[in-house]
Amino acid sequence: MRASAGPPRPPQPIDPLVLDPRSAITPAPLPPGQHAPRPEQGGPLLVTLAGTTVVTTDGMQCHLEQLSSLQEQLISVMGALAEVTDTVAWGAIGTVAGSTMGGAASSARRSAAHVESALHAARTARGTTEQLTRSLHHAITAYASAETDALARMDRLASIGGAGFGVLARAALPAVAGLGLAGWLASALPDPGALRASLWRAFFLQHPEPITGPGPVRVVRMLTDGLDEGTSTFLGTPLPIAVLLGAAGVTGVRSSSRGLLAVGPLLGMFRETPVTVDRVRTAPVSAPAAGAVQRLARVPEVNQVRVEKYDAPDQPSRFVVYVGPTETFSPVADHEPWDLTSNVGGVGGLDVGAYRASELAMRDAGVTASSPVQFVGFSEGGLVASMLAASGDWNAAGLQTFGAPAGNIELPEGLDGMAVRNTDDFIPMLAGPQLDHHLLHVERRAFSAGEPLPTYHAAPAHQRDAYQATAAVIDAAGSAAVREQNAALDAFTADYASRGGSTITSMSYHAARVPDAAAPTLTQVTTEAR
Repeated sequence: MRASAGPPRPPQPIDPLVLDPRSAITPAPLPPGQHAPRPEQGGPLLVTLAGTTVVTTDGMQCHLEQLSSLQEQLISVMGALAEVTDTVAWGAIGTVAGSTMGGAASSARRSAAHVESALHAARTARGTTEQLTRSLHHAITAYASAETDALARMDRLASIGGAGFGVLARAALPAVAGLGLAGWLASALPDPGALRASLWRAFFLQHPEPITGPGPVRVVRMLTDGLDEGTSTFLGTPLPIAVLLGAAGVTGVRSSSRGLLAVGPLLGMFRETPVTVDRVRTAPVSAPAAGAVQRLARVPEVNQVRVEKYDAPDQPSRFVVYVGPTETFSPVADHEPWDLTSNVGGVGGLDVGAYRASELAMRDAGVTASSPVQFVGFSEGGLVASMLAASGDWNAAGLQTFGAPAGNIELPEGLDGMAVRNTDDFIPMLAGPQLDHHLLHVERRAFSAGEPLPTYHAAPAHQRDAYQATAAVIDAAGSAAVREQNAALDAFTADYASRGGSTITSMSYHAARVPDAAAPTLTQVTTEAR
């Protein structure tokens, strides 16, 4: 069954606090000698246009656009100069025929020569510009082709390696069972003060390198790529068939996620529950978010969903839904729906607790199936936001995600917005390789090679402050592709906010699981990209 929003509540008073559009979640004080990631620490902005798989840098894309504009201007100049050449030529003939002054004729001929020289220079410049454009296109295509080939080889290796590992694990089943039992018994041992978790956390705080950087991201990609083939061969599927099923898309990270949801409850993990949602705050907002930095700053934490309602005279309400990141990484579903259970089921495309709670919050805020709505999410919130936009149950007008493990969710074509990912952040790879290409994808390495990694929180490339630095680079991007999508997201709310008599209302929601209730029947809410 699906969780309900409960009985209607009476109207709540408006909080007198007026939220500043530049407000952000207050960061915790940093330890001495540490500083938040800065835009200049990272690499260049990489752009993959919607509908393509060609990756280029923001700078190269900007140069292409400038060269294209220059070609158009040169064509226009050449046309004008050609007209001037004809005019000057006829003027020179008339001057020579009707004047007895040799100086005037000589001046007319010089003018004609100057114009002809300028026309020749414009033609040369156009030829050079065309050559530069072709060379730049070739460089971009060659890079994209090499990158695609390398990733394809990596995926094939992961598929065969995963299938082979499954065969070995099946052959060594008693040892695998023994290790699994030992691990389960170890996890069941008393852990006063959560010492084991503290030791793991302390290690990764002091040594973030094993989980931060392009290398770890590639490893996670290969693991998720080979997981389904490994599971298939472990369960008895012949290796060639397991590899073929994976290549055909019959199995994949989605089927693996659903397998975990099927097996996990037997061990007390990944058990779905109903959810409840309460509106905990209502407040007016002075202005809409403008730019990627401000949108990310409005993504909530603790109170997991924030809905902004935009009203303008004689217009239907518009909404922006901000969905927060994971609140607990425990595999045991307790009271928090923004957990690993929702993460695993969300990658599987199912209506898990975080998804259902977001829908309940939207309905309470007044969002209907026809209401134009824009979705913004960070981490798990980006996964949920992508699922909502892809479900077909809502009138999705825009989407912006940051660090979302949502690569296997197929989005509708023509959706404004962008998916933002730090290439040294392994979390997005937990959903497998990026398969959907209906949205602009913007990537950037948060920490360039040689840059010191922060040690005040784990997985620094996935943290909010690292994505804030990337968002700042997006807001300063030069390519039209990025600027246009950023502007389209801004325009969705700015259009209403600029009208006389318009209002913006923010509603914050806190969701909780009902762990002792009967587990709901999960249904598929998204399709898998092929």
